[in-house]
Amino acid sequence: PKFAHPNLAGVAYVCLGRCEELKDIYIKGKLDREGIHASTDALEETNRLQTIFDQNVERLKEKAENFWRISYLNVRNLNWNEEYVRKDNFLLSSDIFALGETWLKPGEVKQFDGSSGFFANHGGGKGVSVFSRTDANLLNSITSDKYSLIHLRTCKFDAIFVYLSSGCDKDDVSQLLETWIDQGVPTTIMGDFNIDFCQNDKLVKSLGRIGFEQLIKESTIDTGNLIDHIYVNEGLKSLNISTQRDSAFYSDHDVITLHIPK
Repeated sequence: PKFAHPNLAGVAYVCLGRCEELKDIYIKGKLDREGIHASTDALEETNRLQTIFDQNVERLKEKAENFWRISYLNVRNLNWNEEYVRKDNFLLSSDIFALGETWLKPGEVKQFDGSSGFFANHGGGKGVSVFSRTDANLLNSITSDKYSLIHLRTCKFDAIFVYLSSGCDKDDVSQLLETWIDQGVPTTIMGDFNIDFCQNDKLVKSLGRIGFEQLIKESTIDTGNLIDHIYVNEGLKSLNISTQRDSAFYSDHDVITLHIPK
């Protein structure tokens, strides 16, 4: 077959790519190799995208050298999605990453290479786990049928990770957080609050009254609600921090991330 027509760039790839094995390809007659070519527009676009990718990789390397990366994802059952988490290079390269709604039973643990694990398990539909690749000490941990929280301290900041079930007592959570928080320490509180931030819930108001600002501004779940939050106090907000939101194909929630300068 001849593929030399300028509007048929790439057609040889399409035709031959239909076969799954080489033994299934049979070409009758003489093959005009000059007719097999790629679109110049496609090559130009490929090079453009490769340049963007390379630049992003360099930026990530530079950021990793100068910032701690703290991430959180509602994993929607860690046992079901453990294989995907282990292949998620973004999560696993975070200095600290937390997984909410783990479904892990009390006493059940998971290990990820190079990370120390902290667990607040409460069975089906609940629980939070934290995995740290940096020096972090466990200050507090609590779990119940309505909420699970883990409080870590590093050399520069505190991080509190939460998973709140729908209908949890917001007053209990608010009072608990106030007893844990040291206002003299830069602190973040992050996780799945199961509260749409746009509804201005009383827990959101309570955190605002004690000086915490919520940084995630866009929907974090397929339903369109903003229920995964990152709060920071003034001590942390005064630093050159930034956030990002990334999709995870194995969850209907996004990964939310906080970058903190080292």
